[in-house]
Amino acid sequence: KKNKLVKNNNAKIGDELILTKPIGTGIISTAIKRGVASKNDIDNVTNIMTDLNQKGANAMNKVEVNACTDITGYGLLGHIKEMCEFSDVNAILDFDAIPFIDNVLEFAEQGIIPGGSKRNLDCFQSHVKFDDKIKETEQLMLADAQTSGGLLISVSPENSKKLIEELKKEKCLINKKIGKIVAKEISHLIQVK
Repeated sequence: KKNKLVKNNNAKIGDELILTKPIGTGIISTAIKRGVASKNDIDNVTNIMTDLNQKGANAMNKVEVNACTDITGYGLLGHIKEMCEFSDVNAILDFDAIPFIDNVLEFAEQGIIPGGSKRNLDCFQSHVKFDDKIKETEQLMLADAQTSGGLLISVSPENSKKLIEELKKEKCLINKKIGKIVAKEISHLIQVK
């Protein structure tokens, strides 16, 4: 419905960033192509990629949210960068709060990372200020090119709890606060702590 359309250019300072699916489909898919993924990895990523974002959209339609984007080929960093640019704000991400698919870190540490994810990091790195504790492998995980990724929703702190309740009711795979929207800084768009 057009009257319920939520765009990616209206994130507000103070908003909380909520994610509806774990990150890492690109890395797991590469592990499958290289023949190193287990049946469990394959079943898990298939379940994640076939889980519809309609559930997240239904939840959003019951709660007023400010902005939303789906996480696809440009990875989490690329899509947050776009949201920040279009909304004229910055974002702070809490790395430890970001949900990754099981075994993504292990595969990434073995160098099982798609070319698209590496290109994403090269492209978006200059817009991101990484805390010293964030290793390059973890930076690549944040830039991982997703296939059928989840929604990233920017919602006011007043509506955040209600949105998470609605995401739970809709049985979204994840309903996790991963960061917040802050005032614009010149040096970078995204900070990862």
